[in-house]
Amino acid sequence: MKEKTIGLMIAIVIITLISLVFTGLDIPFPSTYLALIMTSNAIAAFIAIILQKATIVIYEGHVRKEKTSIFDYVFSYIAIGFSGINYYVQTVLNRLPFVLNKLLAIFFFLILFFQLFMIADVY
Repeated sequence: MKEKTIGLMIAIVIITLISLVFTGLDIPFPSTYLALIMTSNAIAAFIAIILQKATIVIYEGHVRKEKTSIFDYVFSYIAIGFSGINYYVQTVLNRLPFVLNKLLAIFFFLILFFQLFMIADVY
C-alpha cells in the first residue's frame, strides 16, 4: 500500500510537470491537465488507427501486470492518465467488423483532435 501511494504521488508530480508545457499556450494551470490528457489520447488514437492491438497490449502491459516496485506503479498511473480513454474506446471498437472499426477509429481521433482546438479556443 505504501508503494502504491508513493507511486501515485510521483505520477501526479510527473504529469503536473509535463502539463505545465501548455501554460505557454495561455491555458491556465488546472486546465492543462485536460489539454495533456486530450493530446496524449489523440496521439494514441491516431496510432490505434493502424496498430490497434498494439495500443491495447501496451496499455494492458503497463496497467495489469503485477507491480513489484514503486516505478511499476508510476508507469501504471501514467499509462492510465495518458491513454486510458483511448484504451476503453479501442477495446469496444476491436469487437466490430474491420471497416466499421477503422471508420469509427478515425472518427474518434477526429473528435479528440477537434476537442483540442475547443480547449484552446476557450482560453
